[in-house]
Amino acid sequence: MSKVLHRRKNISDLTLKNHQEMFDLFEQYYNDVSFEMFLSDLLEKDHVFILRNEAHELIGFSTIFRRRMGEKKKQYIALFSGDTVIRKDYWGNKALQKAFFFYILESKFLSGTRPLYWFLQSKGFKTYMMMRKNFRHSFPKAGREIPRPLQKALNEFYQKKYGENFKVDSGLIQFPTSKGAAKIEHCKPEDKHLSNEDIQFFLKRNPEYFNGDELACIAEIRYRDFLFHIPKYFLKLPIISKLFKRKAKAISY
Repeated sequence: MSKVLHRRKNISDLTLKNHQEMFDLFEQYYNDVSFEMFLSDLLEKDHVFILRNEAHELIGFSTIFRRRMGEKKKQYIALFSGDTVIRKDYWGNKALQKAFFFYILESKFLSGTRPLYWFLQSKGFKTYMMMRKNFRHSFPKAGREIPRPLQKALNEFYQKKYGENFKVDSGLIQFPTSKGAAKIEHCKPEDKHLSNEDIQFFLKRNPEYFNGDELACIAEIRYRDFLFHIPKYFLKLPIISKLFKRKAKAISY
């Protein structure tokens, strides 16, 4: 596997050629999508993380926006992820996580005293696991109710965005016709995954994911979370990595 280069770009700086290149990759992994639908989602966002290999081929991307939301005295900063795809032969590469790490760190500093929430719609278990693995204070999850402030923010955000297509009782986003579903050969969990509690929970909460149903998720990003990211993505010396992991383990969640 060749080296992966990541770069963050403003959506407004993308060209029509970039748009088409991104869609060509995206439709290889998703059913029920059109260029018009893809472009509408893309232009709603602020930034995109672009991944290329050494041959300068596009091998992945993820879009996101950052907004100040909420009531005047209870404002928060919202990150909302849009379309995301990585070419299959690069699955497991950490370049996207590294790019996102810097973005959320910047966002956390910019948020000041306001909470920072990441909103993510999970069409498949891999997307759901990306949130669960990296942010312990992320919901919904097995064995724990969503804290009231996060539940309120989740409901308000997705109701405002999707109206009646967001089902409060189930926490699912369901459209009369699919707005994009991951192709089953790319999103069906293997037998080895089925013993994982988080994956079991996702499959129970979103059994029709392969038809385009999406599980509405939220994570509160806190400074302590970065103690887990630093050794995972940036520290190569074992002794330093162990020091950070020990410190992170000592912090109660």
